[in-house]
Amino acid sequence: MHDRFNIAKSSGERAILSMALQTFLELQRRRQETYERVRELSRQIQTSERQIALANQRVDHWVRGLGACTESDVRLITMLGDTLAAQESRLRNTKQELVDAEQRLVHIVGLWATSRF
Repeated sequence: MHDRFNIAKSSGERAILSMALQTFLELQRRRQETYERVRELSRQIQTSERQIALANQRVDHWVRGLGACTESDVRLITMLGDTLAAQESRLRNTKQELVDAEQRLVHIVGLWATSRF
């Protein structure tokens, strides 16, 4: 794209290619940021899942009559479930942001490819 931009004579083509280059560079930056956020969110989700599993063990002991289940145990499980749901939602939104940015680039390049200059 960069080479084509340098040899383009039409201002319309140069404008579209400039937009495509800016979007491409932004996409590269966002892709790296997204991968880092996905890694961090995945780590947080794993931690939450481990905490839920531990809390569920207490409830299982209570169900079997082997121990007590307190109101704070129930609140903890509810809070951890809400936290996990929010983390998974952020993970989906983060991935969708990258998909949206990639689709914008595809649209711009498609516009350039189908335009007459």
